[in-house]
Amino acid sequence: MAIEPTVDPMAAQMAQLLSQSDEDELREVVKRWVETAVTGAQRRVFQEFGSRLIELKQELRRAPVQPTREELETMLTMMLRLAAQSGGRAPDIKP
Repeated sequence: MAIEPTVDPMAAQMAQLLSQSDEDELREVVKRWVETAVTGAQRRVFQEFGSRLIELKQELRRAPVQPTREELETMLTMMLRLAAQSGGRAPDIKP
């Protein structure tokens, strides 16, 4: 019996933002996140996270083939799980 992989709900929301919003809309969403942050630390996290999403949107725009929303959901779910495993730190990459 195979277990179907699950999509992280946050990854699904990010995939929707990336696939259905243009850069200006995405910037507005990030701006709202930052403005509604409760603490300074939360504001910094939202700003950094939003900046990364905008960078990803720009890279996706330059890609010759656009990923499907399902592909984005899968990739983002894996990224979130890896980040959770590493305590949110970027992994050490050795050449």
